[in-house]
Amino acid sequence: MKKTLVSCLALLCACSSSSSNHNQNSNCQPGTGTTLNASCDPGFTQTAPNRPGTIQVTFSGETFGESGLPFPGTAGDPVFVDGWSVTFDELLVVVGNFRLSPGATQSADQSVVSAPVATMPGPYVLDMHKPSGLVGKDGTEPAGGIFKWDTDDSGRAFDTNTRYAFSYDVMRAAYPATQVNLTSDQFADYAMMVQNGWSKLYRGTATYAGTGTHPDATAQAHFAALPTTVHFIFGWNDAGGHLNCINPDFGAGEDLANRGVQPTNNGAVIAQATLHVDHVFWDILKEHNDVKLRFDPVAAWAPAGTTVSNPFDLRTLASKPIATTFSDGTPLPDRGPYQNVPGGYSCGGTRPCAQVTLNVNGVPPGNVPGIANFMAFSAQSQMHLNADGLCYDIGQHSPDPFFVPGI
Repeated sequence: MKKTLVSCLALLCACSSSSSNHNQNSNCQPGTGTTLNASCDPGFTQTAPNRPGTIQVTFSGETFGESGLPFPGTAGDPVFVDGWSVTFDELLVVVGNFRLSPGATQSADQSVVSAPVATMPGPYVLDMHKPSGLVGKDGTEPAGGIFKWDTDDSGRAFDTNTRYAFSYDVMRAAYPATQVNLTSDQFADYAMMVQNGWSKLYRGTATYAGTGTHPDATAQAHFAALPTTVHFIFGWNDAGGHLNCINPDFGAGEDLANRGVQPTNNGAVIAQATLHVDHVFWDILKEHNDVKLRFDPVAAWAPAGTTVSNPFDLRTLASKPIATTFSDGTPLPDRGPYQNVPGGYSCGGTRPCAQVTLNVNGVPPGNVPGIANFMAFSAQSQMHLNADGLCYDIGQHSPDPFFVPGI
């Protein structure tokens, strides 16, 4: 299968080069056995050493990962059209197999990359909810450091006239691993990720903040019966590659001409692995523009009385239909048009008003048989470069073949 072949080739290339010690950081090493390291110093700050010709790799969950997704929010920002506000307590992600390959724009096919000349295997476990120490690539978002490349794996300086394809993987949690910004009370959650074979873990709270009333009295009675606060946890495995990312430093984050990272003689350049927290809640797959966020399909199955210590496990939604219903099986209609959504919202067409139906957009339905699987598939496309640069996400494209989530 192409997905397996591409991933394995990338891993083999990275592993064959990772024996170099030129870029190893003694202050950010993995723990031993099943113990994570106590601390990690990435070896750089916002202003130092800022050495010309080097590349500093950072991470960010952006402002939304830190502060959440409020309703009604601001026009232009991602918003839950059904009236929910969502905040996060934890956004754990395992990343690794970072690599730089010369010739980022050599092919019109974004998935075509040459052999890497600089690698960093990881794995690193990050909490995208609370990066600190740096300002992110959009100029305001919080960010944190992971590691830096001072040279390629052979010890040679990078060519400042070359665009290097920047690729990295989301990886299944395992030991040994290097935690970058976790506190010791989070180590148990990482152990849970290892035990369950997850690559990502969300903990958060959804609070209903809408004021709309559905005109159908029976439907409104169902909505009124939903819990107004849902503490939730969601862990899943969407391990896979994110190849040859587009770099917004060069222009639009969707323009393939802007791929790659290019060292300069003016100081270090940043390559920021960015997580877009909202993708998990999108209502359509394989789409980055015409998307809406929804929590009603989750709340419809949530029990009353969830707490931070006793959250609703969203994996139980794996068998719940993407033609969404209330827990009694009656169709869940779209109440978005009756909410105070910034910029307005109307249903119809591919978003049926009578029943919220998550749109697989060409993905084989068997790959996403329930709500949780749909959410995990959508999340696979949430990893970017430098805020909003799109990567070639292995498994999001029909030739790969399509990714099958692990719930």
